Amino acid sequence: MSTFEDAMKLVNFVENNFVITSSNRCALPPSSISLPIEGIAKAAARHFLSSITVYPIKSCAGFSVDQWPLTSTGLLHDREWILKSTTGEILTQKKVPEMCYISTLIDLNLGKLFVESPRCKEKLQIELKSNSLVAGRDEMDIQNHRYEVRSYNNEIDIWFSRAIDRPCTLLRNSSSQSHSCINKNGSPGMCRDVGARLNFVNEAQFLLISEESIADLNSRLKSNLDGRRSNGGQAVQVGAMRFRPNLVASGGEPYAEDGWNNLNIGGKYFMSLGGCNRCQMININPEAGEVQRFSEPLATLAGYRRAKGKIMFGILLRYENNTKTESDTWICVGEEIVPNGDRH
Repeated sequence: MSTFEDAMKLVNFVENNFVITSSNRCALPPSSISLPIEGIAKAAARHFLSSITVYPIKSCAGFSVDQWPLTSTGLLHDREWILKSTTGEILTQKKVPEMCYISTLIDLNLGKLFVESPRCKEKLQIELKSNSLVAGRDEMDIQNHRYEVRSYNNEIDIWFSRAIDRPCTLLRNSSSQSHSCINKNGSPGMCRDVGARLNFVNEAQFLLISEESIADLNSRLKSNLDGRRSNGGQAVQVGAMRFRPNLVASGGEPYAEDGWNNLNIGGKYFMSLGGCNRCQMININPEAGEVQRFSEPLATLAGYRRAKGKIMFGILLRYENNTKTESDTWICVGEEIVPNGDRH
């Protein structure tokens, strides 16, 4: 029942009394938060960044932030660490679904990565500028990218081995170099972003999904009788984090992101690399301390989001940084997303 004028009074009150622009990297100028006077229809067509999530360790739980630094590899420290088995296999939730219970948090002020697991009494603390890294570097190829990695001392490896109930080693990316995106049989490889610097991601630096696309999917899941039968008669509903996005957009129509070739988020430019192919990993649902597997939501997505044999949901992005050096650039929740616009 409120009008735009009512909303603006509240916005101005908060801005005048609570926003300290001198210490807030992501304080929005008044012009960027003004609401359109043309009406609700135009306001609904605007897109905003509603969530940022960083996943320091590949396939482990991430943490959400209001603002975070951007680097040439994407979000700072995103998927910078991986777990490797004693046989050399890279561990993910596909084979070790219990990895979803390993929670992570990075405190940039303290310079520490905090890791917790229900199987470990002690909270693990890893210095970002760590003396616990073993001297020397190794090289390894993952998804057609060559990485220079460093390992940690036995104490840290023992902690993670206990957390996932199997021997493993924690590795940290020191540098990455793309060399080829062609498989041995001559077909295109999985990596989509060949030319960019990447941490341990499957295809690209960022994954973006929209709240409206999630809402549309949940509406379809609610009416799916087969999905109810596989879930004990209850309708399967999923949150955005089931898809492990880095960025969540709000505003506009469901799947509007499919048509975005590029986007500007608060003055930062991103290039779309196309849709993200989904797999059975989105069916893993951790509840009550037990990992449960269902056929949903992948089965429902397959019914209306299949293209050329792939099931697409969300889009992959690459950060276009004009400077050759790392700059103090942050991305912030609340910034407006302008798709398919002029880079300048």
